[in-house]
Amino acid sequence: MGTVFSEDVTVPFFNFLVKEEALGDRSAEVRRGMLSAGSAVIDYHGSRHLAELITMFETHLAGPPPTSEAADFIQEAVVISFGRVARHLDSSDTRLPTILARLVESLKAPSEQVQYAVADCLAPLVKVSRSSAPQLANQLLDELFTAPKYAARRGAAYGLTGVVKGVGISAMKQFCVFQRVKTATEDKKQYEPRQGAMFALETLSSILGRLFEPYAVHALPLLLTAFGDSTPDVREAATDAARIIMRNMSAYGVKLILPSLLSGLDEKQWRTKKGSIELMGMMAYCAPRQLSQSLPIIIPRLTGVLTDSHAQVRAAANKSLKQFGEVISNPEVQALVPVFLKAMVDPAKTPNALSALIKTSFVHYIDHSSLALVSIRELMVDICLLFSAGHSHFRTRSEGTQRRHQEESSPDSRKSSFIDGF
Repeated sequence: MGTVFSEDVTVPFFNFLVKEEALGDRSAEVRRGMLSAGSAVIDYHGSRHLAELITMFETHLAGPPPTSEAADFIQEAVVISFGRVARHLDSSDTRLPTILARLVESLKAPSEQVQYAVADCLAPLVKVSRSSAPQLANQLLDELFTAPKYAARRGAAYGLTGVVKGVGISAMKQFCVFQRVKTATEDKKQYEPRQGAMFALETLSSILGRLFEPYAVHALPLLLTAFGDSTPDVREAATDAARIIMRNMSAYGVKLILPSLLSGLDEKQWRTKKGSIELMGMMAYCAPRQLSQSLPIIIPRLTGVLTDSHAQVRAAANKSLKQFGEVISNPEVQALVPVFLKAMVDPAKTPNALSALIKTSFVHYIDHSSLALVSIRELMVDICLLFSAGHSHFRTRSEGTQRRHQEESSPDSRKSSFIDGF
């Protein structure tokens, strides 16, 4: 569309998109189409209409904050378009610092859509204007820990991530990002720095993905501390950060952090133990393959602390076990999750789990996580004991078949081979 679009109607077209609210259409597909068309027009004709477009976008962003969903959509689209226009500017252009300042100011908008869009725009602009990156990073770090409003701190986390993405992962060391985050978690006077630190960990992991994994491993002690924070807002931010970090963790990363979490279950301090359990619960949001590799190790250890002397530790273990059950995608296994979990907690209820498993007809694909849950070794040991004892629900189709099984193998060998199959 951009190639055949007349240069003369570029500015009127953006008046239609912004002022007549075409970018705020109630249909998501229409909004995406409008924004895509606007981006194409900017790429082809934006360099010849920089002054008009910059003025239009600056005027809109300088207006009152959005008060409706449609206004949020328009604000987000204007931010994206503004950043795209700025790519036509040379690094020596005096308008570039002004545009960067306007985008950073937009981070204070109480809209996560807008904040994410700003972070996405900052990355390419910081590449063009690297000299402004240190000052920008320091400004955003200060706002992250000291801004009085929640939206401003949240926006600063997104902005900081955009700067790091633009400069590269070396910016973490260059601007002492992780060190300052760690220092903020140790602030005992106010909760805002601690909450801001959790925001930073969440957005860095969300946007940088696997690039952030080496730092995510070192962030483990910070998350454990935040899980036991006295302020609910900090604990909630830590939970959100842990969920995102675990979701982006590779199999290697999971192997690195799992020993530390497991050792945390042996701590005498109940808050540390509770934090380790909650963080292990967040591993339910790992990728399916990583989850399937971890479940056989995690669930038996979690069941072991269900009888802990401290009530909050027991509650955390129970909640974490339920989180693993919630991510099971197979409908048949999902229905069996409550029965399996009860059997893991109380071995006396294993016959109920066995009976439910035998009566289930599997018609859907069994994914890695679902298979891992029904293959937990401790649960299988109990089932095998019932099997070898001749449980009434596990009879073979005929007495002849049963006699043949008894002749071919002893109960011990059957139990061993059955377990090894899992």
